[in-house]
Amino acid sequence: MILRFKRIIFLVVFFSSNLVYANNELDSLLDRLYHSGGKERIGLFLDVSETYRLSNISFSLIYGDSAVMLADELGEDAMKAKVLKSMGVTCYYNGEFDLALDYYNQALELFREVENLSEISRCLNNIGLVYEELGNYELSTDYYERSINIAKQADDKKWTASVIINLGNSKFYQGKYRQALSYYFKTLLVYQELGDKYYIAEIYNNIGSVYKEWGEYDKALDYYQQAIDIYEDSNNEKDLAKVFSNLADIYNEYYKDYDKALEYFEKSLEVKIKQNDMIGIAMLNNNLGSLYANKGDYDKALKYLNISKDLYEKMNSETGLVLVYYNMGKLYKLQSDMKDALKYYKKSLDISLKIGQSDYTSNCYKAMFLSYAAMGDYNNFNKYYKLYEIGNDSLIMNMHRAELSEMEARFKTKQLVKKNLKIQEEKEIYKNEANKYRLAAYGLGGILVLFLVIYILYIIFKR
Repeated sequence: MILRFKRIIFLVVFFSSNLVYANNELDSLLDRLYHSGGKERIGLFLDVSETYRLSNISFSLIYGDSAVMLADELGEDAMKAKVLKSMGVTCYYNGEFDLALDYYNQALELFREVENLSEISRCLNNIGLVYEELGNYELSTDYYERSINIAKQADDKKWTASVIINLGNSKFYQGKYRQALSYYFKTLLVYQELGDKYYIAEIYNNIGSVYKEWGEYDKALDYYQQAIDIYEDSNNEKDLAKVFSNLADIYNEYYKDYDKALEYFEKSLEVKIKQNDMIGIAMLNNNLGSLYANKGDYDKALKYLNISKDLYEKMNSETGLVLVYYNMGKLYKLQSDMKDALKYYKKSLDISLKIGQSDYTSNCYKAMFLSYAAMGDYNNFNKYYKLYEIGNDSLIMNMHRAELSEMEARFKTKQLVKKNLKIQEEKEIYKNEANKYRLAAYGLGGILVLFLVIYILYIIFKR
């Protein structure tokens, strides 16, 4: 109780100090906006809009609209496109996916008109992210692939790799872990070559999540720890919260260390609330509901799951609803209320089949045949047991695990080859440099000998 009180006091002080800082920054921007004009004024409207992004979506969009109107008036199409894309980001973070799509598509058309390949690629990627949240993986994959093709045309190696990560994430959410891991290892080589620690940490976190889903918890923890080390060194609180959430899942579901899981979930939730990250807040409430269900505190579990459900329903996020409906089914099953458990398992199953989220399809089949067995309904038990068996053939599972191990081994081999090639290149450079110095030394030696000969001849003739 005392620790919880201290946490509340800390949050009050933290938010108060940040609010003062944010207000000072906003006052400064508004003062500059009042005295500005032309293109600079568009930029300041945009800055104010982005300052309000996480605290007040209405104000954010009002200032964004002002920037758009002024850009229209001044014929600044490139600036107008930039503002529209920013407004799309604001709507995405606040779970307003339909609005986000509208703004991104408007920005996309303008970026095409001004032929800005880099921004066209980024808009296509952002549209892909929205469709992913909506559970339309076919469309999200299409937009990611289009984004990659444009990024390659723009010769933007770093951004290309970034979109490939999103493509891997899309495969991960569909339960296609082998494909996801293939994309992650592919981009890890790129970012290691570029020395980009931010993306290296993100990929470590994602690889950890693949191993977590396959039950390879030691490997998962190893990759999560590598991500944590990088994020802590760079004080990256936002992404650290993401890894904490994944760690909490392992402590909750596998180790059954609920106190440690709760500590990590609450740390992550604090960050998500501070950033007004509605997607993250919905996910964390879902996870906390699952935790309290495992602990046997069913009232608390239902409270958190309902918060999560309401948020996901408001956002029309089918990927989120699959999770929360499944966990609500699990909660009612723990209370031996098989009727309500099956109602939510069926809801989760329907969406998972619709959007192709195969891991949750399998989980639902298993939960449903066990529920029907408990009810003595053997016809439905046989039906869902057979459906579960088809998707979970042990030989197939073992083959997938072998493929994952082979993929990691292949990545490490490529990593070693690249390292050896780099060493060889460095040796060649040193060799060439040494030859240059050797030739220079020979040349200098020759000049000295020549001078010596001339000096001796001079002495002789002088005598």
